[in-house]
Amino acid sequence: MAFAHPSTRGPPSTETLARRRWPARIAGESGRLFAARGSNGENADGSGVAVEKGADGRTANRRGGQIRKKGKSAAKKGKKGKKSSTTAQSDDATTPSSSSSHDDMYIQFSRAFQRHVVYRGKPSGDNTSSSGTFASDDEVVQSFEFLDDAARSFPEARILAPCDLPFPPPSCSLVYPDDDDGVAGSGGRDRRNSQQLTVSRGRLIDADVEEEECETTIAGMGLWTVCEFEYPSQGVGASANPELQHEEANAALRTLLQLVSSESFVVPRHFFRLDPRRLAMRGHTPASITMNHFRMVNLLSCGGGDGTAAGLAMDPSDVAFVLQNFPQLCLYDGGELEGLITFLLQPLPPDGTIPSVAMVADGRGLGSTTVDWPCLAGKGYGAGLTVEQATDAIRMMPELLALYYEDSRKPSVMYLYNQMNAAPASPKLIDEANARLNLEGTDGSDAYTFAHLRSIGISWGQLRILASALPLWTTCNLEPGWELLQKGPVRSMLKRPALDYLRQRLQIGPGDVYRLLKTHGRLSTYDACKKILPTLDMIQGRLGLSSAELRRLVLRMPSVMGVGQSSFAERVAFFTEEAGLSVDDVRKAALKQPSLLQYSVEATLRPKLRFFIDELGMSQTSVARVLQLAPAVMGLSLTDNLRPKLVSMMQFCALDVREIGQIVSTSPQTLLLSQKGKIEPVLKFLSRSLMLKEPRELGKIVLTTPRVMVQGMESLSKKLELLTASNIQKSRDVGVAIARKNPALLALSNSVLEDRIDRCPAGIDIATWLQPTKKGRKRLAEQLAAQPKGDPVIASLDANDLHSSVTKIYPNEALAAKDFSVAESAILGACQNGTPVDGTYLHSLADLPLTTRIRQETEEAAAEKRKVIPVRMFCSGAVYPRDSADAARGQRKTGGLAVQVFTDGSSHDKAQFLKDFSAAAETCFGIRVPIGEGQDGSELVAIFPLMNPSRNRCELFACSGALRICEELLKGKHENEDGVLYDIRVYTDSSYAWKYVKSKQRLLDLGSCATSQEMLEHLHNVAGHTANIDILHPLARSFSRMSGQTEPADSTQQTLNNAYVEFVHSMDGIGANDDRLRYVKRLQLHARSAAMWQFNRERNNLVA
Repeated sequence: MAFAHPSTRGPPSTETLARRRWPARIAGESGRLFAARGSNGENADGSGVAVEKGADGRTANRRGGQIRKKGKSAAKKGKKGKKSSTTAQSDDATTPSSSSSHDDMYIQFSRAFQRHVVYRGKPSGDNTSSSGTFASDDEVVQSFEFLDDAARSFPEARILAPCDLPFPPPSCSLVYPDDDDGVAGSGGRDRRNSQQLTVSRGRLIDADVEEEECETTIAGMGLWTVCEFEYPSQGVGASANPELQHEEANAALRTLLQLVSSESFVVPRHFFRLDPRRLAMRGHTPASITMNHFRMVNLLSCGGGDGTAAGLAMDPSDVAFVLQNFPQLCLYDGGELEGLITFLLQPLPPDGTIPSVAMVADGRGLGSTTVDWPCLAGKGYGAGLTVEQATDAIRMMPELLALYYEDSRKPSVMYLYNQMNAAPASPKLIDEANARLNLEGTDGSDAYTFAHLRSIGISWGQLRILASALPLWTTCNLEPGWELLQKGPVRSMLKRPALDYLRQRLQIGPGDVYRLLKTHGRLSTYDACKKILPTLDMIQGRLGLSSAELRRLVLRMPSVMGVGQSSFAERVAFFTEEAGLSVDDVRKAALKQPSLLQYSVEATLRPKLRFFIDELGMSQTSVARVLQLAPAVMGLSLTDNLRPKLVSMMQFCALDVREIGQIVSTSPQTLLLSQKGKIEPVLKFLSRSLMLKEPRELGKIVLTTPRVMVQGMESLSKKLELLTASNIQKSRDVGVAIARKNPALLALSNSVLEDRIDRCPAGIDIATWLQPTKKGRKRLAEQLAAQPKGDPVIASLDANDLHSSVTKIYPNEALAAKDFSVAESAILGACQNGTPVDGTYLHSLADLPLTTRIRQETEEAAAEKRKVIPVRMFCSGAVYPRDSADAARGQRKTGGLAVQVFTDGSSHDKAQFLKDFSAAAETCFGIRVPIGEGQDGSELVAIFPLMNPSRNRCELFACSGALRICEELLKGKHENEDGVLYDIRVYTDSSYAWKYVKSKQRLLDLGSCATSQEMLEHLHNVAGHTANIDILHPLARSFSRMSGQTEPADSTQQTLNNAYVEFVHSMDGIGANDDRLRYVKRLQLHARSAAMWQFNRERNNLVA
């Protein structure tokens, strides 16, 4: 199996390899990724390894299934390859490809900005920097978060290793599982069996080496490895002999101790993180440590020594103090640190010249991901700190110069108080830093650091720029807070390596990591090298995802990191083999609906596939189209969502089940529409507006133009107005006739329809001009076979509510009888009498207008003898911010709700009633929002007061809040108004809430439960009910009391007998010009405004 290269979504071709000009040390016999097998460079027979010429003309191996090894044999080969690299690289520079337009470009990782930077410049012996790379003044062309994006945008640019990565790079020695000598023959380790190895990136990897790869990973590297980078001939070198490496590393550590030690010894806070292994991995020797120490002293004290380079203004004692407490500085590349300090000191861009930077500085949250900070620094701009401010900041917190995630963690605040003699930061300033910089998920020392920086005169705008440009300035909080603990079992102390690896692999901040943990608590137990890295590699490699696409998928569905290899393979096999999708189709569908990768094949995916094929008569090609265009369908319930929608369409349009299948094949998005919020209102509107007499007429329109159901009623009304105004007679009937003859006009956008009308030539009747034509049209659905005779039969678990728990749709009585193994007459009898067959109630579609007729309740009949006061309440809930495809799930949200009451005042004092309503609302809700509330007290706008706000919870709580207000209002009128009945109808615009409140008897049954635990037992812990029991139980109890139902024996609540309450969906009976539609939309806006108000209020952004 060939290695899947991220920039090409496949193995690199010979031309690609030649274009990238792999150095000889990688393409030759050095044991690197493209190294030839065996010591003689020949390919073994039967190994299945593709062989091609490397950059130096030697055979190069392109096999992906390797095991990387370390040992004396591999070390010798690496050393040999290193000696020949200089010559091979110089020869390669003279190849014909060097004349291409991108030949002078190269890509190199910037540790300060944690981005992959594209430079323009040519290497030479005269202009290379001291680190052995290209000239330090090379032009910055562009930078990218991910290496595969950089390589894709600049395919001919050379990809250089970071300045401080030695050769041979860590974790880069490869060996094959079928080598004769094996691992033991390479000098050192016993042979490992396959059970001890993990499959990752298409190769078997030793877990020990995998751990090294996690530790040496580069942010945004994706599926690339350090083996694939080009190493400059004058770069940092490491001994290829393991024993010599260990000796040199120990000597380097002793040298470092001597250089940073002082007579007044203080235990350095970071020395416990330094060990010879790390120095060996970075290729350090006593000489390199001594040189780096000299450069650091120079950089911290006198601006680089020659006056031209950036530097800080520390005195010798401060320099010694900083290096003693943060000796890692002596392990870093001097050029990287100089570039970082330069960015701190360079001036800010002039106001308004770079809008994206201004957005970051202003705290508007926009532009932070679009600002190219390395390019900005290359143009001479930076954070605008003074030398004194930068010196003070580094003296107080040397970790601000960290270039590695493992070094960036700051000491505790108590350490700063006790050891650093730092002035205590104001708690108010720390809270302000958390709010202004949005430091969610960061360590407490980060807020303390930013508060200190603010206290020395650095503005909030500059701090926002620093936090956005320099990812290492913030770190993840390792102590789980109450929000994580209440989500489920999590570790008492989070794993730093796992969190740091997530940040580097996905290029995300601590806030996103925190949200991932909130959404998927088990993530706290995952190991970076044993779980996270192999799983992300498996998903990205198998689906061909780019690194940016992988980030998007993981942020939307963090639990995908817990998927097992076998279950993932099973799901991909289902989509490719049974559903007829290509791997690229699966990739696109998963990006639209990441939960596809977690649905059970047996419980969810395969039943829906059989539903489309067996019940709707769709072909596999049509089902594949549904998965491509509307993959979210696979997550909808068959019994409670999909089948009820289709039954409603069959009822309104007189369509059979196979015709419904044709509609779904043509417009899969129809299945994602809300039954009550979209499908039924639009069908009713079309039937009324087009003056259709029979349901079948509506069915023909929908069958011809299924996309008409996606249109809103206001949009449809506008189109009919345009058609009316377009004819000479200005006749509504003529406009309707045009629409009925060519229903496709109703599926156009308003602007397109206007343009088409305007283009009507003079002298041609508009009705003729707008006739249907076959030009440019494509029939997407296949021709259906002859339909079976008979009326469709609907099987449901509910005897009274046909649109709940629909278990199956049968084309006719005969097929239903065959499925139930009974006579056809028994099916007909069950449909007519309402008797169950094997516990299932059957309904004939032909009898639905009779069996679903709304019956008058006994309370309504009794109301004729009483004085009736009609009360209509509309309620809505919303959250802020909304979920986004590019934002992490689990982000902190706030909720809002809005309630509007109407009463005609024909039989009571309307003004007094509204005054009493407002007083009751004040009693029920603590924080009301000053948005949209009328002077008459008829509207309530409040915040969602409970934990874990979500759209569903807010919408259900709005219904509960409306009942609470009514109950509080009617308590005072219960004894004073004999013979008065309040006819209360609560309208909800939520399909989720409607599912729970539409059945009065069901609410009464739930309301008889005195406790929420009793209600749980009554529900038998049905999935979907327990999550919001804290809202559903009070709602049901309030409904029970207002309906006059007897209270439980131990209840102290009062039962009312002066109200008749029912819930109605807001869209039932609403037309395009109905005032209630405006009420619904206005309430939705007010509810969202309340959520936004609370969101800003919590972040201290609300102006008093």
